[in-house]
Amino acid sequence: MAAWGTKTFEEDTANDWIQELIDSEDAREFLIDSISIDSGFLEAEQASVILAAGETLIALLDEPRVGVPNELVDWCGDNECDDVSDLPETVLSSIDKVLSEDCELNNIWAESEDYAEWQENVESMREILVQLSQL
Repeated sequence: MAAWGTKTFEEDTANDWIQELIDSEDAREFLIDSISIDSGFLEAEQASVILAAGETLIALLDEPRVGVPNELVDWCGDNECDDVSDLPETVLSSIDKVLSEDCELNNIWAESEDYAEWQENVESMREILVQLSQL
């Protein structure tokens, strides 16, 4: 990856995903596909997409977190996406998988001196999604 940082959109896969979301014909289905996981090991790219989708759900249902690109903030403001209020609960299980040893992205970060910062960012997102799932 050319770009790499502890925030969700400080890496290329998440940023490329934004354009795919914008270009999608059915944003709700695209989000569902983005947060859906199979059992087994979770590859780094899929984990990045899950985190990007989580950030997007927060932006759609509440306010964008710091570091969300303006392009995504604008899309969320202009978007007429079908109701996504049921999706925070769905993405939470996927984020739990991202934070597990069964995830390549987590394992990569675990070897980094910035692991605690990355993990804190994901945990913070998770906490907001828990609150949104209870609304």
